[in-house]
Amino acid sequence: MSISTILFDAGDILYSKPRRKAAVTKFLTDRGYSEPMAKDPVEREMRLKAHAGAIGVRDFMTWLMGHYGVTDPQDVQDGIELLLSQQRDVTFFPEVAETLHTLKQRGIKLGIVTNTFNPPAEKNEWFKTIGIDGIWDSYADSCELGVIKPEPGIYLAALKPIGVKPENAIFVGHAQVEIDGAKRLGLTTVRFNADSDCVSSDYAIDKFSELLDIPSKIDGTKKMSLA
Repeated sequence: MSISTILFDAGDILYSKPRRKAAVTKFLTDRGYSEPMAKDPVEREMRLKAHAGAIGVRDFMTWLMGHYGVTDPQDVQDGIELLLSQQRDVTFFPEVAETLHTLKQRGIKLGIVTNTFNPPAEKNEWFKTIGIDGIWDSYADSCELGVIKPEPGIYLAALKPIGVKPENAIFVGHAQVEIDGAKRLGLTTVRFNADSDCVSSDYAIDKFSELLDIPSKIDGTKKMSLA
C-alpha cells in the first residue's frame, strides 16, 4: 500500500497572511482602542464557529469588532472592511507552486482540507496568481460541509470522492490538534510552518520542497516493515 495522495491545510501551509495582525493592531490603536489579545481563546472559538458556517462572515466580523472594544458605528464598518481586505491579502510560501506541480507530474493526487469562511471560488482566484488553480483533485471546505478539523468527516470528505483510503494519504498541517485528527484516521502526518505548540507528527519539514522526498521515504519504510 503506497502513498497516492497528499492533503494540505491551506492557510499557513500554502500561504500566510503576514500583514493582517499589524494592520488590525494599527487600525485599533490609531482610533484609540487597545491592541487585540494574542491567541485569544474566545476569538478562536468564535472564528471556528464561523469556519463551520454557524455564524455568517459579516456577523462574525461585527462580533469581533465588539470583542475588540470598538463601539463607534463608523469604526465598526471601517474595521469590517479592513478585516475583509486583510482576509484576502495572502502571500504564498516559497517553492509551493513548483513542488505541487512536480508532485502532480509524479502522479500524486492533491487535495485541500481547510477550516475557512473564504469560499473555494475566492481561494481559487488566489491560487491562480501562482498557477496552482487547476491541480486539485479534491477540496474539503469546512464552511460548505459544516464540519471543521479535527473532526474526521472533513478529512474523509477530501478522500472519499477520489477513492483514497487514509493509509494511502499524507496530511500536511501546522496545528497539533489538526495533525492529531488526521493521525487518528490513519493518515501519515507532516508538519510545516508549525505552531509553537505543534511538536509531534510523523515527519517535519523546514522547506516546502522537502515534501518531494516524503512519499518515497514512507513507501520505503513500509516495504522494510513487510520484509
